Amino acid sequence: MLSQIFINAPYDLLISKYLPFFLERRINPEIYFSPEILDKFPEDEFRALARELQKNQIKTTFHAPYLGLDPGAIDSKIRGATLERLRQLFEIAPIFKPILIVAHAAYDERVYEEHQKEWLRSSINTWNSLLPLAERNKVLLTLENVFEPGPEILLKLFQSLKSSYIGFCLDIGHQHAFTKTKISDWLILFPYLKQVHLHDNHGIRDEHIGLGKGNIDFLYFFRLLMKYNVRPLITLEPHTEQAFWDSLDYLNRLPEDIKQFLK
Repeated sequence: MLSQIFINAPYDLLISKYLPFFLERRINPEIYFSPEILDKFPEDEFRALARELQKNQIKTTFHAPYLGLDPGAIDSKIRGATLERLRQLFEIAPIFKPILIVAHAAYDERVYEEHQKEWLRSSINTWNSLLPLAERNKVLLTLENVFEPGPEILLKLFQSLKSSYIGFCLDIGHQHAFTKTKISDWLILFPYLKQVHLHDNHGIRDEHIGLGKGNIDFLYFFRLLMKYNVRPLITLEPHTEQAFWDSLDYLNRLPEDIKQFLK
């Protein structure tokens, strides 16, 4: 089952520590590129990693930078800086040929509650500026929930973005920790669902612990995917080695019908 999923790995840790492990076990990485990585590493080092992964027939996805970025910023200079940073990721996409790039949608009700229309307009402009790059590189762009209080604002966003290269990444850990919603409330976004980020917590903070070590009902979630025949790309986001092994153990113990569906 490990060959069917992706594991999040920061670029620097992947090349300095985990690459032999990923190659040996044929693990597909979701490579996180921080701003520092995009600025620090030369293109020939990116090419070296890409060649190694491709030689071993390992697929990749990208996780875009997010700290300090604001794709829905009303301030045009902040939005411009965000666009510049995200474009950097698309510049190296031809090297790795990732299946998709996931970025944070980054709506925060605490900031934009009284300016939701302006945020939505700015966000639409940002993603519409990047979608031609996604289409040119034939890479899906998925937008991930973090602090969104519910699915409604994201539904408006996806309804406004007219491209087959845009989709939704449901981070079930964020949904559980940062909202008062039930997972069934997010069914309205299932038509756009192309990726899921899986990690566990206890509904209080974003712990990124192994599946089954918090109180998220993953069995219920997987049954929903089966019921609606939605097959998103599955990505684990463990923040420790123990969380990785716990998650793998959980997935291996799933009922056979769920394991077959997830494959």
